Amino acid sequence: MYRDPENSWKIHFEPSTIETIDRAVLNYIKGLELFADTNTGWREVPVIWGTAERAYQVKNKKDIRDSQGMLILPLMTIERKQITKDMASKGVFQGNVYENSDEQGGALTTSRVIYQEKTMKFANADSKRLHGQLNFPRCNGKVVYKTVSAPMPVNVSVGYEVTIRTEYQQQMNDLLQPFITSPGTINYITLLEAGHRYEGFVQPDFSSNNNLGDFSTDERRFESKITLNVVGYLVGQGDNREKPHYSIRENAVEVKIPRERISLQEVPEWERGGYYGLAGFLSKSGREGCPPGMLLSNVPAINSAGTSGEGGSVNIQNFSQVMSDNFVVREVLKAKGTDPVGDGRTHTTSNVIRPNTELLFRNGLVMAVGADFDYTVSNGNKITLDDVLVAEDSLYVTYIIA
Repeated sequence: MYRDPENSWKIHFEPSTIETIDRAVLNYIKGLELFADTNTGWREVPVIWGTAERAYQVKNKKDIRDSQGMLILPLMTIERKQITKDMASKGVFQGNVYENSDEQGGALTTSRVIYQEKTMKFANADSKRLHGQLNFPRCNGKVVYKTVSAPMPVNVSVGYEVTIRTEYQQQMNDLLQPFITSPGTINYITLLEAGHRYEGFVQPDFSSNNNLGDFSTDERRFESKITLNVVGYLVGQGDNREKPHYSIRENAVEVKIPRERISLQEVPEWERGGYYGLAGFLSKSGREGCPPGMLLSNVPAINSAGTSGEGGSVNIQNFSQVMSDNFVVREVLKAKGTDPVGDGRTHTTSNVIRPNTELLFRNGLVMAVGADFDYTVSNGNKITLDDVLVAEDSLYVTYIIA
């Protein structure tokens, strides 16, 4: 288990493999802590995994053999007998879920929490640009989630055989009884290993075998076999898996589209080199609970000088001045009741008009621009009407200064 220091949630680093199930069974048997009365006193009975090499057993567990290499009884051995992939037993997932095709893989989401550190950074960055200070109280729609996913688990049924070998009947009685009574009146047990949980079922038949009937000179021996069926699951392909045993992903909270003219160092004059870019449109979940006016954060960036002048940013303090310096509202070209100027068709503005930003009002109605319509614009500040004004006409224009 690993606990993320930034969040109170856990990640299972260990996948569920066949060896994980084996260790869970071995831990359960050892966890019973069975003792027996022997010639050397009351001592714990050793548990041996039956598939280990004999050379390894001799070197690693010298206390289970005598000076002649014979096993010292009593002892218990565990052996895995079979593995069955039962298609009728699929657990909670009745259908197959394919993994993601990217390099991380993962099919099922096991955990999803808020990534506090990155969410805080987005909130502080927007607060600094919008309000000039960090941690300003505002609705933050840029929430970063950390999602952990794992491959699809496959259910398997694994059979184990636990063999108890003793020299005396009393030893066998002492060791056999906990397997019958520890699950209670049922045969269900829980097996735990590496954060995984498996279900085990102790079978009701306890077969016995001994050599008391032949009255030979062989060493007296008692033997009982206990069958344990485990319903487990396997995740991934173990050490042969190329992708990680689990994957961690973070969601995108904003999308920025860089302009081609920026890469070519062609800065438009109306942006003054300080346009921040698309800060992103919030999803429906991100808009819930946010008051109007806080759904977008398209905020100009501060230039290297940090000023509001050439190349600077527009903020609450300088907004009015920037508007008055660049935006002309209802400039009078002809007032109602006055005589037309010149030929009554051509009028000149006091500033050069930024192309396609003007709104021309004749008697309160918006005129359409174009040679086939109401007027045309030439030389940046000359407006030519398609017909002649009369004394009762009024003409106003609103535009952005070039």
